[in-house]
Amino acid sequence: MTSPPVVAVCKSRSPSKTEIIEWQIEQWSSLPSGHSVGHRDSESYRQGRTSSEIMQAVGEKWQIVVFPGGMSKGADTAEELQRKKEHVAIYLHYKGDCPALRAKYSITLVNQLPGNVDETGRGSTTFGQVNSGTSTDNIGWSNFIKRSRLEDESRGWKVNDRVIIRATITTFGDLESTVAAAAPAFTPPNTVTTDLESMLNSGEASDIALYVAGREFKAHRVILRARSPYFKGLLSSSMRDADADGLPIADTEPDV
Repeated sequence: MTSPPVVAVCKSRSPSKTEIIEWQIEQWSSLPSGHSVGHRDSESYRQGRTSSEIMQAVGEKWQIVVFPGGMSKGADTAEELQRKKEHVAIYLHYKGDCPALRAKYSITLVNQLPGNVDETGRGSTTFGQVNSGTSTDNIGWSNFIKRSRLEDESRGWKVNDRVIIRATITTFGDLESTVAAAAPAFTPPNTVTTDLESMLNSGEASDIALYVAGREFKAHRVILRARSPYFKGLLSSSMRDADADGLPIADTEPDV
């Protein structure tokens, strides 16, 4: 059973507009460098995380989050964990209250040496506060750049211990976004006894007939095998009657 989709209309307050936020980290080497693991509410996750102040862009609130020592999930393999420990993770967090904000984004590690190329990741998503799989409140990369490359000042991404991270955000105005609501777990009604009795009385889906003193009774092999050691043995694949469409039952009366 699935729930109908929830339709959310978000007013971005800046239709089809692009704006940039920028975070200049003046003392990169002073940031926590522990490796973060697990869910973001856990202590092990927070130990290596540093966040910018909340900034405004396209009428919404945003925050840039960096993990100098890398970030991984508890389910990562040993190989994945080792690789992520060698990388810097960078994420863009949405801090607004819109349930479904369609946006394009890019996160850029600015190269501060003339003529050198920035390191940029791009994408598009629906930002929001509905944890439904169709929207998210954060996006980014756990392997944005190898830490040894970033910290080599001759490459230009860190100069005089300063690192600059820039996020470019484009929103699309009052667009209608569909956010799938989380489907509640289906709990069947507690009527199994009456359901089975109804199937027995109606003969629905029966696959065998029992003949008692000339009367026919529709039945179900799986129920007979489950409820009666006699029928379990009689209907086993090694028995002659296992594939029969009907079985005569002797030494009993129809009304028993």
